[in-house]
Amino acid sequence: MTNFACIDIGGTKIAYGLVDAATPTTVTAVGRTPTPKCDVMETVVTVVQELQRQAQLRGVSIDAIGVGAPGVIDPVAGTVVSSGPTMSGWAGTDIAAALTAHFPVPVGIHNDVRIMGLGEAVYGAGQGFSNILFVSLGTGVGGALVRGGRLLDSPHHTAGELRGIIGRGPDDKACSVEDFASGPGLARSYNTQTGLVLALPEIMQRYQAGEDTARAVIDHNMFALGEALAGFASAVDVDALIIGGGVGTIGAPILTPLTEGFRRHALHPVDTIPILPAQLGTNAPLVGAGYLAHLAYKGE
Repeated sequence: MTNFACIDIGGTKIAYGLVDAATPTTVTAVGRTPTPKCDVMETVVTVVQELQRQAQLRGVSIDAIGVGAPGVIDPVAGTVVSSGPTMSGWAGTDIAAALTAHFPVPVGIHNDVRIMGLGEAVYGAGQGFSNILFVSLGTGVGGALVRGGRLLDSPHHTAGELRGIIGRGPDDKACSVEDFASGPGLARSYNTQTGLVLALPEIMQRYQAGEDTARAVIDHNMFALGEALAGFASAVDVDALIIGGGVGTIGAPILTPLTEGFRRHALHPVDTIPILPAQLGTNAPLVGAGYLAHLAYKGE
């Protein structure tokens, strides 16, 4: 039995669990702990020690570690190249060194959204496709490019990063897709039009109740996202598009206008590719981390 410790480092919480290579979509010993303001890697080491203890209770050992982390990650060096304001002082962290100093096993490390997309491509909605663009819609907009079951290599480790793509935001003004298609972006668009201060779940309730403004905002912004993704997908050429994240899994209100925008503006035959909802749910980052650990274990 080959077992992997899986870690998903976030700005507010660190999620973790164990994955057995024989059942790669099942995560056990799942837990969460708050992300500290500093000394994040000390907490990560403690988490892996807890997973090690859980593995020993089951009579197995941890054979590799997979880590998803925020920011631009150098997967070869295992370091954080750059990061946003969410985690102050995170840039420059040597994740690999902090882990290998305590655990003599292979370690696989990449950006958190990239490994979520990797998991979806290999074990989720992307099964049966070779070239996949994964899009995560949540508090931000992120993505991953997966080819042949591997994340696309790139010189600056940003392949698949989507937040800076420009699209037609509210009032058809050009802005980044994150500004209008993330959860906060959708809420901001609606609140600007109505003068209210509502979060997206409340706005979606109004959408389902048939409110015209809610429907107009969601339809416009998601169509515009599809339009922007159409240009990107046509440039890199993929055979499937997977939509995940908290916003992405809302369902038809998000996927229908996004798909319409994509089909109307992508080059043919890219305009015909499947556009699929993610399948792995909230454990997707840990499943992806497990697969990353599996690749590290095999020396890939």
